[in-house]
Amino acid sequence: MERGELFNLLCIEDIRDLPEAIERILFGDIEERNRIYREFLKVNDYDLSYDWFQKIYEWELSERKQKKQDFTPNELGVICSLLTDRKGSVHEPTAGNGSMIIADWWQRCRRLLPCEHFPSQNMVTCWELSSRSVPILLFNLSIRGIMGYVFHGDVLENEVKQKYILLNKTDDALGFSEIIKAGINDIIVKK
Repeated sequence: MERGELFNLLCIEDIRDLPEAIERILFGDIEERNRIYREFLKVNDYDLSYDWFQKIYEWELSERKQKKQDFTPNELGVICSLLTDRKGSVHEPTAGNGSMIIADWWQRCRRLLPCEHFPSQNMVTCWELSSRSVPILLFNLSIRGIMGYVFHGDVLENEVKQKYILLNKTDDALGFSEIIKAGINDIIVKK
């Protein structure tokens, strides 16, 4: 996706506004969100196999020095998925924008027909510390219909700022997931 296309889709003029623009889309009108999702899919030739935001985020928004953020190449995510090659839940303690989850999701989807892949049988649980990454992570998971939980917080300290539930009500691999902000005590995190 070209920078200009991204700016037009999100109605932004500065890349630093990306996380807030995405958050407005995620928690605004659901019909508008779905319209924007369909536009993103069209602009990206319906290719859901990788994180569309990774390069832009890495080059312009990351906090590599302050928060030691680093990025997983898509190829490594694919290799990890092929090594595990299993059905079921996925736990990602440092999710970033979700590139490892996307790679794994894509490999699972490729093995099945859409009518054979059920998001409820492939739940994800992920953590992310960065406030800049969380909206992009939620977007990346939701547009792919992934179900599970996202914890905005520090996995090492087990400190949670916000919890999100991703719910694909139709359990359809071709559907979008709703994002529900959960109260801090609504989901129990076991150590």
